[in-house]
Amino acid sequence: MLLEAFIVIGFIGLSLAGLMVVRRSVPLERLQEQHDVASACFAVLGSLYGIVLAFVLVSSWERFEAARQDVQREVDALSDVYRHAQALPEPTRTDLERLIVEYAHSVIDSEWASMAEGERSPETQRIFGAMWTTLLATPASDQVSVFQNTLSRMDDFSDARRGRLRYLRGGMPGVVWFFLVAAGVITVAFSYFFGLRSLIPHMLMTAALAGTMAFTLLLIAELQRPFGGNVSLEPIDFRTGLSLLDASTSASMPPRPGQGHGP
Repeated sequence: MLLEAFIVIGFIGLSLAGLMVVRRSVPLERLQEQHDVASACFAVLGSLYGIVLAFVLVSSWERFEAARQDVQREVDALSDVYRHAQALPEPTRTDLERLIVEYAHSVIDSEWASMAEGERSPETQRIFGAMWTTLLATPASDQVSVFQNTLSRMDDFSDARRGRLRYLRGGMPGVVWFFLVAAGVITVAFSYFFGLRSLIPHMLMTAALAGTMAFTLLLIAELQRPFGGNVSLEPIDFRTGLSLLDASTSASMPPRPGQGHGP
């Protein structure tokens, strides 16, 4: 967060430096003579840039929310597969339940940190493959309907996992970033050509414009990486799902000898 603050402050400082250079180089009277033309150009340019910036910001937020929904779908499908596994024959049931718990732990402890670096965890991927191998090794003649439903939920789980991994890197093309930065600099530069007699209000308006643009661009950059940066998703859904699985496992375990119900 400190780096982002320095970037915003730096952009504001450069904008104010540019304003000072223009005010010292161009007489105030000449700037005032261009008010009509400068106002019309600034209105068109500012409106166009504002629309594009708002559209990109909304799209980035929708991308962030889509990543959150993929995580939720992944946890939901994983929990369903765990429930379905209880109706499968041994040793599929025990092996699949164990792998599901290992997968959840691996996502929380390993893959989430790897995703912040734009990579997936090889260990988590190995467990994911072992889950499929275990399920597909189940004899087709045993519990056909349960097996088909479990297979369907495994497909949903796999789709959600692939969806989550699609967001490891930013999805906005470089040409869009170039346009946003270049158009932002041009828009701020256009604000220099208004001949306000008092320099302080002009500096405040320029600083507010530059700071708002810089902060918005940084916010867009953060939302483009749902699993890294300051604005990022946490594995809360996986932790919640894992705690429910642990509770279900404890409830389904038979009582130990000597721990029966009292009289």
